[in-house]
Amino acid sequence: MLKYWETNWKSEKGFETHTYQVIFNEVLSQGTVIEQKKRPKRLSLVMFLEEKESNYLIDICRLFHKNDEHFYFDNNKKFHTTLLGFPVMEAESYDVISERINQFSLGKQLEMNVRFDLIRLGTKYQNTNTLNPINRVSNGTVIAFGHIEDNNLFTNFGTALATFLMKDKKLKAILGESFRRRFPTVWCTMGYYTTDFKINNKLELLYSKFQKLDSHIFHIPCYQLELGTSHYKDLRDWKRIQKFSIKQKTK
Repeated sequence: MLKYWETNWKSEKGFETHTYQVIFNEVLSQGTVIEQKKRPKRLSLVMFLEEKESNYLIDICRLFHKNDEHFYFDNNKKFHTTLLGFPVMEAESYDVISERINQFSLGKQLEMNVRFDLIRLGTKYQNTNTLNPINRVSNGTVIAFGHIEDNNLFTNFGTALATFLMKDKKLKAILGESFRRRFPTVWCTMGYYTTDFKINNKLELLYSKFQKLDSHIFHIPCYQLELGTSHYKDLRDWKRIQKFSIKQKTK
């Protein structure tokens, strides 16, 4: 089995969190496989990883594929972590959201970084409700994961931005009463398994090698965010709308 500590929202609304342990004995991946198909276009605000960090993740993906040929990843993937994901909406709202993000971020000086602490399996949730993890089951995704305490500036920026957007009554009606970041932590999906299986000792040993990532490599400054759209969760048809520069705080 594999064990991880996970921090999540405590309720459907608000920003209170709680931490609990998840244990995985098996992988049930078919829901994840279906989720990779084309879906209605969605807007996202993301940070793309630079080539150096992406190459490290690709090397890890190759190792996972060598261990199990049912692990799928894209050699040409542009790895990203999502600051804010948006619900399906009319394209006419994109410009308004872009303008509000620009207003919020303009002139801000933050030493904002993303730190990935470990590589782990993703959690499977009951009926896609991210507040209800299914006991002992992974959804088959493999993610680079960052704990909330190591990513406070990044996650707090996303939370503050969501709160700012909700002050616009028209946007609030579009985004919904409970709009916020999907999770309070940070993650980057690297790939996923395409078959179901029980977790064995060999897989436990493999994941144990990535319980603590090198902070010199996976402590990544955030200089820029991108707002754009895609029909896919992995952003394979990403269409950028605007870039937002994040000025690093001078010491």
